[in-house]
Amino acid sequence: MTEKKPSENKGQNQPDFKIGLVGYGSIGKFHTANWRNLNLYYPDLPVKIKLHGAASQTQGSADLSVAEGGYGYGTTAYLDLINDPEIDLIDICTPNDSHFEIFTAALDAGKHIYIEKPLALNLNQALEMHKLAKSAQGVIQIAFNFRFIPAVMKAKQLIDDGFLGDVINFRAQYFHTGYLNTDKPMSWRLYEEQSGGGALVDLGSHAIDLMLYLAGPFQRIMANTKTYVGQRPISPGAEIKAQVLVDDHAQLLIELPGGGVGIVEVSRVAHGTTDDLNFEIHGTRGAMKFDVMNPNWLYFYDAGDPKKPIGGSHGYKQIQTIHEYPGNKIPGSRSLVNAMGMHANSQVQVVRAALGLQAPSPSVREGLAVQQVLDASYRSAREECWVEIFVPED
Repeated sequence: MTEKKPSENKGQNQPDFKIGLVGYGSIGKFHTANWRNLNLYYPDLPVKIKLHGAASQTQGSADLSVAEGGYGYGTTAYLDLINDPEIDLIDICTPNDSHFEIFTAALDAGKHIYIEKPLALNLNQALEMHKLAKSAQGVIQIAFNFRFIPAVMKAKQLIDDGFLGDVINFRAQYFHTGYLNTDKPMSWRLYEEQSGGGALVDLGSHAIDLMLYLAGPFQRIMANTKTYVGQRPISPGAEIKAQVLVDDHAQLLIELPGGGVGIVEVSRVAHGTTDDLNFEIHGTRGAMKFDVMNPNWLYFYDAGDPKKPIGGSHGYKQIQTIHEYPGNKIPGSRSLVNAMGMHANSQVQVVRAALGLQAPSPSVREGLAVQQVLDASYRSAREECWVEIFVPED
């Protein structure tokens, strides 16, 4: 008999790490695809990921979570997952208005929690979640997945190493086009009581998180929001229409504690865009820029580069940031960046945190920081004035 190498036995004796997914919709399926393959992507992970159970709004969707998703069972009652002693982590992929309820139930049950952005429906809920999280038995991580694009990870490394200096100004934009279609029917994202807001919540939460992550905390905000499509069909093809009360477009003017300024602009009604998230940050020692539509490169400018002779090495430089995730083996470091990769790298972080290998990040505190900016922005837009960012004591 040929003796097997140690690597060939890898995974056979690993303990299981069991996932309970709440919300088998589009983003839930995205997460599911990565949970199923996480051990393939990250073979050094010391646990075996198991899709144990899924809860969804309808029985048909719950059945699909088993048939196509590979979960051990499907249910329409998320408490079935919360009360299942075998489940290690609850993955919350539901509309924003249900985050608080599911989060608190999972926390009370001592589960690890991975929760989609934004943290909560509103600031009051987020403050309570932050308070409750201090006594959590498990770890909690927010799914701000754009942090896990290699170019953004490299940008953070450069900033932390001091290459940018102090931030003078920044600009971040996140544009979609899907809501330009006036026949697009109402959905939970268009009902304020379910979403908490429009483009600013949906897209802005990502852009705001990135700028908080890279440029630092905000001090005060002036904002305006616009709704361009005021009514939409209540369902596909319906003649009856409902009023739209959430924003299609938002602009934020931001001041930083150190004197820097910034702009965040988001839209779901921008022709010629697909998933256009980009940012520029200018500091006292350099600058950087990134566009998610060109995800394999970070552009960095070092003000200390010589300008002569014949231009010297002065100017923006391309830093290649392809699929170089620490510990990732599939598809490999020579592969191009894709959305699945950044989600997978986010998801593997919460597993590592649950195993005590690192701290969870983005944390509940970081999720609360985004919620504070969203709340201040909507107050500013309503009152047409500058609004200070409220920072609670930890």
